[in-house]
Amino acid sequence: MPVKKLEPEVMEKVLQLAEAMRAQGKDKYRLAQALLYLDERNRMLEDLYRKAEHYLRFGMGEHELTELRLAVEKVHEADVEEADDSAMFVKE
Repeated sequence: MPVKKLEPEVMEKVLQLAEAMRAQGKDKYRLAQALLYLDERNRMLEDLYRKAEHYLRFGMGEHELTELRLAVEKVHEADVEEADDSAMFVKE
């Protein structure tokens, strides 16, 4: 079942709270970390989507192709950097 997108001001407040939880060490189950990670990843994927759509819709120019490749590389690099975080959950 799809989940409704939050209003921008609500999402901004939620992200601020997640950052505060992390800063105060109140993220035992790493929910705030997961939220911040997914928000950052979502931003990268939205950027990739916009560039791919522009590339497909308005032409196959070299500049557009370069922008698309860079966006794909950015997503890939984030995957590689985050792949080593094996302690995602706290054992009780």
